[in-house]
Amino acid sequence: MADHSRRKFLKHASLGAAAVSAAVVVPGLAAASAEAEPVAAGPAHAGPFAAWVTDAKTGEIAVLVGQHEVLHRDRKLAARLAQIAGRAPTS
Repeated sequence: MADHSRRKFLKHASLGAAAVSAAVVVPGLAAASAEAEPVAAGPAHAGPFAAWVTDAKTGEIAVLVGQHEVLHRDRKLAARLAQIAGRAPTS
């Protein structure tokens, strides 16, 4: 998020959160990604968070939880989120 401002992030966070929610609903989406970084086993985060696709081509996704940012690479998930975001109306 080096060249992203907090204001820009907050403006688009609802779209990112909706895209993450939609991705969770799609069965097996994360499991189907052969190029994904391994995810550590353990309980899922129960509170609010947002995902920011920093580069859909490389699959880089920043997951923002409170004041923390976790980088993850998953080309298939990033591509799906980009497709979902593409359905948003443009102003």
